[in-house]
Amino acid sequence: MTELRYPLSALIWDYVRGVSGMIVCLVILVTNDWQNQLVWLFAGLTILFGVYTMLTVAKNLASIRVSEEGIECGAFRRQRIRWADLSELSLRYYPTSRSRKKGWMSLTLKSEPAAGPAADPAADPAVDRGHPRGKIQIESTLPGFAEIVTRAAHAARENKLMVDRITADNLSAIGVAA
Repeated sequence: MTELRYPLSALIWDYVRGVSGMIVCLVILVTNDWQNQLVWLFAGLTILFGVYTMLTVAKNLASIRVSEEGIECGAFRRQRIRWADLSELSLRYYPTSRSRKKGWMSLTLKSEPAAGPAADPAADPAVDRGHPRGKIQIESTLPGFAEIVTRAAHAARENKLMVDRITADNLSAIGVAA
């Protein structure tokens, strides 16, 4: 079993954006007249930046465990997907420049609860430990991202899943056969 975590260096700019946005909006909120209608805009933005910062903290605390049986991810609420239960694979690229040379990828894995004995919490120890099945999303800033994508693509082939054209193109762009 391999355990991975997002490095602080990959999250530092998320922290900077979240905290600085929250501070700027909070200062404007506190120094503004409460009769002004813009105060509600900055109250909403302060909350939005606060949520963004909390999500960054959750990502910083999260651990991703990859094994031959499946993948497990999360900090507070753990998600677990067995490779045999993988029902959807999506790989997206988000460019940050016009040239599309800089950006990041996001891998989304989904599984549906299995029918039959595996859906029974007594029969499935993962459900019994409070590890619900569902959705896992991983960004390319995670060390070992390419290996996880390769393993997920292999599981998708084994499960005879069809991937969309965008996912197939992105898989081939990083050297993984769809």
